[in-house]
Amino acid sequence: MHHHLIGIKGTGLSHLASYLRKGGDVVTGCDVDTDFFTAPLLEGMDVLPMDAPLPPEVDDVIYSSAYGKRMPRALKEAQERGVRCMSYPEALAWLCAGRTTVGIAGTHGKTTTCAAATHAASSMGMDAGSVYGSFLQGTGSAWRSGYRGLILEACEYQDHFLLYDLDILVITSIEFDHPDYFEDLAAVRKSFRKRIVTMPQGAVVIYHDALARIAKDWEAERPDLAYVPYGPKGRFSLSPIGDGEWLCPGVGARFHSPVTNRVIMYDLVAGALAAVALELSLQGHMIDEASLSARFAEVLPMMGTFPGVTARQEVMADGDVTIIDDYAHHPTEIRTLLDELHKRYRGRRIVFLFAPHTASRTRMLMKDFVNVLSRADAVFIQDLYSSARSDDDASAADELYRLLDRHLTRTFYGRMGTVARVRGDDEAASRVASFLMPGDVLVTLGAGDNRRLVDKITKFRSMV
Repeated sequence: MHHHLIGIKGTGLSHLASYLRKGGDVVTGCDVDTDFFTAPLLEGMDVLPMDAPLPPEVDDVIYSSAYGKRMPRALKEAQERGVRCMSYPEALAWLCAGRTTVGIAGTHGKTTTCAAATHAASSMGMDAGSVYGSFLQGTGSAWRSGYRGLILEACEYQDHFLLYDLDILVITSIEFDHPDYFEDLAAVRKSFRKRIVTMPQGAVVIYHDALARIAKDWEAERPDLAYVPYGPKGRFSLSPIGDGEWLCPGVGARFHSPVTNRVIMYDLVAGALAAVALELSLQGHMIDEASLSARFAEVLPMMGTFPGVTARQEVMADGDVTIIDDYAHHPTEIRTLLDELHKRYRGRRIVFLFAPHTASRTRMLMKDFVNVLSRADAVFIQDLYSSARSDDDASAADELYRLLDRHLTRTFYGRMGTVARVRGDDEAASRVASFLMPGDVLVTLGAGDNRRLVDKITKFRSMV
């Protein structure tokens, strides 16, 4: 088949493109003329300009849901020619058909958990594949070793995850996000409840035990599902035992990891559980907490070789200044990142080059952004990252800067010593480069593509 992907450089579509190509299909696409970290996934594919015509003899068009209203040229031509058109979530729903499918959902940690499940499943030699919003460091392509199983990132935004036919659901967290769609936290919880109640009979729900209270309501409504908690309490908990060693007392398994943040460690646990549940499902076994334990004890040590996820605490340079790229764009995610950085780089200055993502999120969570960003030593606020959602009121970035600057004055003896507003790539790169000192840790932060500034910053520093 020949698939044409509109917005092919996006985090999800690029991985889907690589997945489809690994299955032997022809894949082309179109997108804006900007470099993204997803470029390795698209190597060898024909990526056209966004206004390019639709290639001949295309079997289907898959488009980013953000382009559904803008109607790029290729999408219009596809509709005129009667070519099947699917949004990215609809394409994932199409992939689910005939496959035993794991959907990994949650406000935070979806991508890392998908990557961890991919690493575990591939290490186990499973007949499966995965599609999610990044890729394992050092790979540069999607993982696909067969057709029977599928691991996918199931996002709650616009209730997309309700489209998927899931056999196993992992829920990492539930918090308020996507204020351009959800009115409040209650609306987010309602969406997750819908996802639970539409699971098929006998399906498996793996959830973080921080959700134990709400999980009781799910279980009361759908007692026919198998519920498996993980986290600091219960069988699938972790205890540090020194020198990077972690123990899961509930199953007697241990493994080594350089990660010190417990939030991220439990993403690895959830990924391992997801892979084990998928394997047991493919073998036709019933799944519950007890049945998972024995195989989980064998699989958990595999997480010691987890290579990390591209654009998730990815070290881009490590000379006199360490430069890291991270996709965190919600206050809770930034807080988790800072906790890890303060442990890993104790005593060193943490400098953020932050591109806010969507005006609605920035405004709705403004107080939380100010509180968490002020825990860094210096923050450079870039222009709002202009995504295809049309939620890009530039003044939101200015407002964040003003509030952080006021916060800096009030907390003169606190941690944050510098806050600046930078406009455009050249100004951002030059001002950050001149600010950095040996020993600093710079993080290009946000859901955009500011990691591309790393080379510019390095060049500017060499000229100082």
